Amino acid sequence: MRWGRVLPLPLFTIIILLTIFFSINASAGNAGVGVLNVSPKFGIIRVVQQDNFIRIYLNISDYNSWEDIYIVNVSLENYGTESAEFLFKQYSNTESYEKLNEFSETSGGKNLLVKEKCSFYHSNGTETVADRCNLELLFVFHTTGFTRLNILASDLEGSTTQAHIDYNADEAMRSIDVIIIPGLNIQIIIPPYFLDIIAVILGIIGTIYLIKELNKRNKNKKSVS
Repeated sequence: MRWGRVLPLPLFTIIILLTIFFSINASAGNAGVGVLNVSPKFGIIRVVQQDNFIRIYLNISDYNSWEDIYIVNVSLENYGTESAEFLFKQYSNTESYEKLNEFSETSGGKNLLVKEKCSFYHSNGTETVADRCNLELLFVFHTTGFTRLNILASDLEGSTTQAHIDYNADEAMRSIDVIIIPGLNIQIIIPPYFLDIIAVILGIIGTIYLIKELNKRNKNKKSVS
């Protein structure tokens, strides 16, 4: 066999693996956690209805980097019919790397979205996974009737993730927290009265503890006397 023309299989395999390794590190050198392309994931979705506004807080993670998130679509559905749609675009298109960071409303003429109250946030640090991967968005729009909230996030490579939340905006002052379990797309909905229940339970525990402490002190006083 003439080794000058054909590389041995073990050496050829090592070269291929090293090429893949360094190409991944080169592409992930400035962002993300050095993984091949993965779809974005939702963390916590919070819906707050107050003062004639509805606020939707989104936490989105992309392990390729928050900079890989291209567009986020929030649509309102009222008994099966789409009633409004809002967008956040980080770039003008998938070929452009010039930041746009624009909120818009595509449900023409309704003017529900309050752009000046909408916001986005990401860390400029690189120390933690959250710094490199998390993008936080706030959509704010005027109170309107809808029964379902549909959220879609897409990255520059076209990978997407979706969340669908049943919601009745006619219930005044209704706010919810939704925790999405990454990878399983399982939603845990925390009802608006959850914090009240926790506060009552903690109050009861505190009262019981105080009564026990007072009883102990009274017993100690009696034993001393």
